[in-house]
Amino acid sequence: MFAALAVYLFLVPSLGFVGPQRVLPQPSVALRAAKKVDSGPTKVFEGLYSLFSQEALPPEKDEATTVVERYFAAWNRRDMASAVECFAEDCEYEDTQYASSFQGKEKLRAHLYRVAAALPTNFVFVVDDIADAGDRVGVRWHVEADGRALPFARGASMYVIDDASGKIQTGFDVPEPAPLKAGDAGLAVLSAASKFIEEPVRTVPLLCFLIYCQQLFFAENQLLPGPSALALDAATWAEVRDLSLNFWFVGPLVAPSLFPTANPVLEGVFNLVLAWSALFACFAADGTRGGNLEGEDKQANAFLPTVVGMQFLTNAFYLPYLATRDRTLTKVVVDNHLGPVERFLETNRAVPVVLGAVGLASLLWALVARDPAVYGADLPTRLDIFREALANDRLGSSFLVDLGLYAAFQSWLVPDDLERRGVPETDRRTYRLLAAVPFFGLVAYLALRPGYDDDAEAIIE
Repeated sequence: MFAALAVYLFLVPSLGFVGPQRVLPQPSVALRAAKKVDSGPTKVFEGLYSLFSQEALPPEKDEATTVVERYFAAWNRRDMASAVECFAEDCEYEDTQYASSFQGKEKLRAHLYRVAAALPTNFVFVVDDIADAGDRVGVRWHVEADGRALPFARGASMYVIDDASGKIQTGFDVPEPAPLKAGDAGLAVLSAASKFIEEPVRTVPLLCFLIYCQQLFFAENQLLPGPSALALDAATWAEVRDLSLNFWFVGPLVAPSLFPTANPVLEGVFNLVLAWSALFACFAADGTRGGNLEGEDKQANAFLPTVVGMQFLTNAFYLPYLATRDRTLTKVVVDNHLGPVERFLETNRAVPVVLGAVGLASLLWALVARDPAVYGADLPTRLDIFREALANDRLGSSFLVDLGLYAAFQSWLVPDDLERRGVPETDRRTYRLLAAVPFFGLVAYLALRPGYDDDAEAIIE
């Protein structure tokens, strides 16, 4: 089902199904004669119907039909807690898009929440027919977005109801055929595609990422000088080694004779990039779900691994994160929803101050460090020498690109951060303007932003 929707999202983006979910009335359900059903996934429905050995529905719905209808209705409200409660504890659910079934209520719960988070909110399942044979219920359905049926998004399902509890014991989904069992991979594609449809601005960091990687890793002497990063140029790797050894200037300040000498402007730029990359760790709660879907468990943090990667490959990690990140935490997140690492980084004001000091030290190092006879005694001379050094230096040139991209995109995480902290809309303008100032503005924002309210409740939308 979900792999088919992913294909649809990529093949028909011009339809642009966006906007708030329209509340659709539940369609009336009536059993149609099998002979009137003649194509597509309805063949499966015919087979289910034949198993029921029934010419027409009884005049009143029984408990089996009711629990299945409650399940579909809960799905369309994205009330996944109620949807899960429609199933027995030892249930089994099989979706033919997946290689194996989901055994037990807990595994099914995790699957349903994952799927619900990936589907756009304006996608609803519409029941076309229900066939009821006591403890067995067959359903033919299709998916709509804003009242319009989606192509390649029909299917049939069969449910077996547990007599004792009146809940669904087994479920079996047969969506329109897909050539591969896409499973979670198809769901991931669907999730990413739906984000771009709902927020087209995400394409900006995505395009920057593609250009950045193409120029850094593959292109030769185009926007960046020198051999590509994949050429494994010996001089480039020696430069990486020397700059890494001089990390945050600790070695050159403590034992200068034991550490390599490099262009001080390049050293300053390198360490400023590292400090800036580390500064994003103060948004540690970004990508963490406290539960925008009722009953959803807290999602493992999605941003901290990205921050770790940024220390090595900077925008090769940051830009794709901006393009695909989850924006599920809204309103207020309180301290007890954060892990110890997240809580430290999000609430300790010393972290941005220390990193800001490293950034300032990087600029001072670029201005006054090393032998002035070799690297220049004034800023114009130093910049001229640095510019000459960059003529064939891809690594140094890429650092300047990193600084420019960080300056352009550093404030993208701020609106959600203010939302999580419960800052009123009328008070956000000053914070957002401050965070738009490259590096030092972000340092000031992180040091001055409001804290979390220990007594507040996380608001579920």
